[in-house]
Amino acid sequence: MQYFLGIDGGGTKTRAVLVNDTLQVLGIGTSGASNHHSVGADKAVQHCAEAAQVAIGEAMRVDKSVHRNSVSGWGFGLAGVRRESDAFLMRGRLNSLCGGTPWILETDAVATHFGAFNGGAGIIQIAGTGAVSLGIDASGERFYTDGWGPIMGDEGGGYWIGQQALRAACRGADGRAPRSQLTRAVLGAFGVADCNALVDYLRKEKSSREAIASLARLVFDTANGGVHEAIAIREEATDLLAQSITATAKRILTRHQERSIGDAKPLHFSLCLQGGLLEDEYFKSGVAYNIGERFVELKNNFLPLDSWRIIKPQFDAASGAALLVISRVVKTKKPEDRR
Repeated sequence: MQYFLGIDGGGTKTRAVLVNDTLQVLGIGTSGASNHHSVGADKAVQHCAEAAQVAIGEAMRVDKSVHRNSVSGWGFGLAGVRRESDAFLMRGRLNSLCGGTPWILETDAVATHFGAFNGGAGIIQIAGTGAVSLGIDASGERFYTDGWGPIMGDEGGGYWIGQQALRAACRGADGRAPRSQLTRAVLGAFGVADCNALVDYLRKEKSSREAIASLARLVFDTANGGVHEAIAIREEATDLLAQSITATAKRILTRHQERSIGDAKPLHFSLCLQGGLLEDEYFKSGVAYNIGERFVELKNNFLPLDSWRIIKPQFDAASGAALLVISRVVKTKKPEDRR
């Protein structure tokens, strides 16, 4: 029996799992953020190590054959490493952490995708603090949409929704829009009396992305109460996420046409919606409805689209990271290298 560590690291927390070669989870560990943009590279690796040690310790209590040197491979799915300069920054530190054991570094989106589809083709739409769509086709080619970060993109994600809530509160405060329950709810969330105090609070506290993203839950609750401003934000977010996943699908379909000689055979798409925001069933249903509308348009535009369906993920992102190292590193090693 071989054992593998899968680590899913983001801007809020790091989750590690120790699995065997059938992907049975034997131990789970968590620690702080491991997006080096938010905590620095050294702290990010420290949090990966802490989560891994907790997972190993838990597995040792479950399976007596597990010990601290029994890990056959490490898989890392980390936020913030999509560009080569960022991945390069992390590789040397991760190499020291793994100490000669096979390992692989990918983005958290790739690990999530690999877990959701068990290494197969499909498109994921992730909506948590940020937002990104990733499609991987049957040839293994990757197609990213958005995931540009809080300044340039992540449209429809939690931070984006939180920003819209803050702006709506300010519009209500200065008369550009009616003062609504959303304004009162936003002020109450930060414990301030008015928007002037809110500006001071956000500046002084240097509120994190996560604190602002947490307003998404408030927007959903206020929208459920019938507040127009909140409903409008929620609907725009669902539309933006549907735009993202549809853009990914269109690029895959176009690439499929380019590769084909003669008529391209129509493709079937498996889609998976993941992330904290999509745990809200009403919001998830809104995204799914918008996707359906947009995919009908794709099909009507004579692209080689057969059908699509939204599926549940087969494995979570941490297990997906473990699956990455199992499939890409360990299984590709020559038999003599495994001794």
